[in-house]
Amino acid sequence: MGNDLLYRLRVLLGRERFDGELDEELAYHLEREAEKHRRAGVPEAEAMRRARLSFGGAEQVRQQVRDGRGVRLVDDVVRDMRFALRQLRRSPVYTLTALVTLALAIGATITMVSLVRTVLLAPLPYPQQDRLVGVAFTQPGQPANDEQTGATADFLIEHARSFAATAVYADTTSGANLAVGNDNAQGAVQVAVQAVDHNFFPTLGVVPVVGRNFTAEEDRATGPKAIILSYGLWQRMFGGDRGVVDRVVHLNGESFVIAGVMPESMAFGSDDPRSLSAVADVWQPLKLDEKNPGYPGKNYNMIARLRDGVTVTQAQEEVSALDKPLYERFPYLKDWLTVSKELPVFVVRPLREVMVSNVRSSIVTLTAAVVAVLLVACLNLAGLNAARASRRQREMALRSALGASRGAVVRLLLAESFLLAMCGSVLGIAASVPMLRVLLASSPVPILRAGASIAATALLTPLLVFAVTLVCGLAPSWMVLRRNTAANLKAGHTVGASAADGRMSKVLLVSQTAIAVVLLSAASLLLAVFLRLRATPSGVQPEHLTVAQVNLKGAGYASTLATTQFIDKVLGRLEREPGVKHVAAINGLLLDRGLNIAIPPKGKDQKLYIIELRLVTPGYFAAVGTLLLAGRDIAETDKAGGPMAVVVSEAFAKKLWPGKSAIGEHIDRLGDTVGGSPVVVGVVGDARSHSLAEPPALLIYEAFQQQPDKTMKALNGWFRTSFAIRSAADVDMAAGAEAAIREADAGIPISRYTTMQAIIDHSLARPKFFSSLVTVFAGFALVLTVIGLFGLLSYQVSERTREIGVRIALGATRARILGFVLRRGLLLTMVGLVVGTGASLMLPRLLRSLLDSSMYTAGAGASAVSWSTATALAAACGAMVVAAVLASYFPARRASAIEPLEALRME
Repeated sequence: MGNDLLYRLRVLLGRERFDGELDEELAYHLEREAEKHRRAGVPEAEAMRRARLSFGGAEQVRQQVRDGRGVRLVDDVVRDMRFALRQLRRSPVYTLTALVTLALAIGATITMVSLVRTVLLAPLPYPQQDRLVGVAFTQPGQPANDEQTGATADFLIEHARSFAATAVYADTTSGANLAVGNDNAQGAVQVAVQAVDHNFFPTLGVVPVVGRNFTAEEDRATGPKAIILSYGLWQRMFGGDRGVVDRVVHLNGESFVIAGVMPESMAFGSDDPRSLSAVADVWQPLKLDEKNPGYPGKNYNMIARLRDGVTVTQAQEEVSALDKPLYERFPYLKDWLTVSKELPVFVVRPLREVMVSNVRSSIVTLTAAVVAVLLVACLNLAGLNAARASRRQREMALRSALGASRGAVVRLLLAESFLLAMCGSVLGIAASVPMLRVLLASSPVPILRAGASIAATALLTPLLVFAVTLVCGLAPSWMVLRRNTAANLKAGHTVGASAADGRMSKVLLVSQTAIAVVLLSAASLLLAVFLRLRATPSGVQPEHLTVAQVNLKGAGYASTLATTQFIDKVLGRLEREPGVKHVAAINGLLLDRGLNIAIPPKGKDQKLYIIELRLVTPGYFAAVGTLLLAGRDIAETDKAGGPMAVVVSEAFAKKLWPGKSAIGEHIDRLGDTVGGSPVVVGVVGDARSHSLAEPPALLIYEAFQQQPDKTMKALNGWFRTSFAIRSAADVDMAAGAEAAIREADAGIPISRYTTMQAIIDHSLARPKFFSSLVTVFAGFALVLTVIGLFGLLSYQVSERTREIGVRIALGATRARILGFVLRRGLLLTMVGLVVGTGASLMLPRLLRSLLDSSMYTAGAGASAVSWSTATALAAACGAMVVAAVLASYFPARRASAIEPLEALRME
């Protein structure tokens, strides 16, 4: 409104004096009111009079103007949104690129935040879960855990007073054969059994939905035999029959009474990261006793519920005071020294921290990678918006000259970013649903079984919209605020981008290049670890090698004779199968699970040797393809009552008898033996015991038949017996293996049938998953960086078309113009590479959260880490340089093809 209108307003309203802002607002609303009358055909003077009458006196006008300011602001915002929408519709390629970029980046962010919320932040499904703690006997500085030995757990139960209740349970589930009905030899199925003491469920605060908990009497070694069913097993096998309580079933051939059924919410297993061990189908009493074979080792876990008023810190102070009395009572524990010469101590941690300790670092690290991708996407769009804003400098200058405030101009620019952020967030929420499903389905890490809530995490959307709008709109807004309006109006259409604007675009591009280099380095490093692990020899030849596993538990297989008779029957039947070349049995399959035992030190300054024991049948090494280096294999003559024969691995022989032959040496292993100390009769090639990431294990192999009944019963209770079947070609031996086992004992089902290659692949699943996931993130960041570099150079070429035409007209060759543009793109890339390389030097330490430290340095030491880091950086830099050349080439080629006459005609 002009000064004349303001003057007339003051006259009509009695020459009242208002501040300038109120005058403008008043003029705006009075003009709107008068316009309504004009549209109805009322003359100008009468329209103004009616508008004045509708407003009344000056004070009333002031109040009405104040009330109407919100209406005007809403009108302005709506108008800006409409204009921004038209601008986006005129640039469909840019709009589609921005929406796809934001949808993928925001979708990945919401997916990872959903996991963080569900896994790390959601409350545990137990009453007063903040009072639950895990109590461990562990080395200082170890991740939160609740490991205990039988002795230390009993000691704590006897002396600790900070806990209202304590519970001990086995550190893993074990397979068992469950049969329903009077004939326990038919219809047995495999179930996962968890051994827990009678205080386990009361400590958690979980009550059975049917029946009762275990009694103290049932938890004694000589007590009655009872089990509790999981809700899922109750539904599958018993159809949800509430009369199942007190029903007799057969577990491993022994009779058990069903005491109760746990609720459906009872998910206390490692398949759920917020739990402590594998999900169980059946719980049975732990019957913790000093006579248990695993009592001295860390084969148990312990949880507790704090007394009212007792904090975790206070409980820690109490158990720390028990360390000294513990070692006085159990002096042998002083031999449990770590490399750093530190003894284990009692540690109390919140149960939530214990439950997520194995996945916390992984999820947080992946979330950081996703946020980095989102930042790259925002920087990319910010750079493109800055280029678009530079083209609109004269438009913005004209708006300012016609009276638009800087705030109004900035609001107009932010409107476009807001629309993109809002639509991108909506698409991101939709994309996060399949992303989460794919992530959970493909993850070998038990991230989640119950599922994460995208709906709850979608509340994050307004924050994401605000952040994306701010980041994407800051660059063009800052450019508008710092430019001189008069200079822009005088410059005309050819003003182009200023030096400061160019610097901003370069800073944005360098930033996203640096982030992309870090992600590429991380992906290269993880991929290098995975490839090195995959190339690591396992010690067996997996080609044409299948494995059938069974659980030989219960009173029926508590003796060596019963076990070997079953094995002999199965092997005899399998040998007659067509296509079978070799077949053998082992207790504790390599890369699966096996027994670790201790060997006394050979010298005064040495500690106990912790080695791996495997029981095998004759011909095992030929069946699995392990090379016999010296001596002989386990033979048929190695029977009960004869001299104990043992075959050792090459690493074991070098460790105990360096520089000389191990054949004929004796091994004084701890525990019961038959026939005196075992004598080494053979040396075989090294093999990995639990993981390809570990160094070759110190392995000894003994014959099944030479084990005492006590040892055989314990091994059958802990580990599955595996039958290794070497065939002449890829033949499905499932039917033959099932028939052989059923013929030997109809009550023993196959617990697992697989190939050895599948077992090896499973051991590599974790590094493969993380390397693949980070590679996807890095690839996305690389594509965004290429798009940003291509867009920046294309914009600069278009803005400098006249300059390039002049250069060509003055004699510059097209090859020189091509090199000129290419150098600009590569120079920006090199700056980003330098910054990103510096940041990437911290990756080895950060990525240890994704992979075990032993996995990361498998058999190579510090030099391998340095080599992997250098290789990863070289690969990342190489990929970025190649991408930069490709992104720069096409704008450079377009620049070199400019015709001078056409360029000089441009205004």
